[in-house]
Amino acid sequence: MIVSKEIFYAILGIFGIGVMGIIQSLKKLLKLDGWKALILAGIISFGATAIVLSQMSMLGLLNFLVYGALVFGEASGLYKVFTE
Repeated sequence: MIVSKEIFYAILGIFGIGVMGIIQSLKKLLKLDGWKALILAGIISFGATAIVLSQMSMLGLLNFLVYGALVFGEASGLYKVFTE
C-alpha cells in the first residue's frame, strides 16, 4: 500500500481547521494530560480519518487503520510522519 501525502494532509487539515489544533484546543479546554489526552487524540484522529476517507470513497479497513495511525502519530506529537 502506498500512502498518499495529499490524503494525509487532507485529513490533518479537515474542514480547514487542523486536527492538531482541534486536539490541542480540546486538551486545554478540558484540562487533559497523559493517557486521557492520548485517548482524545486517538478519537479525533480516527474520526477525522473516517470522515475524509468516506468522502473520498476510499473508506476500507486497511486504509482506515493505516491513515488513522499516521494521523494519530502526527497529531498527538508522538512522532513526525512526513518531513520536507
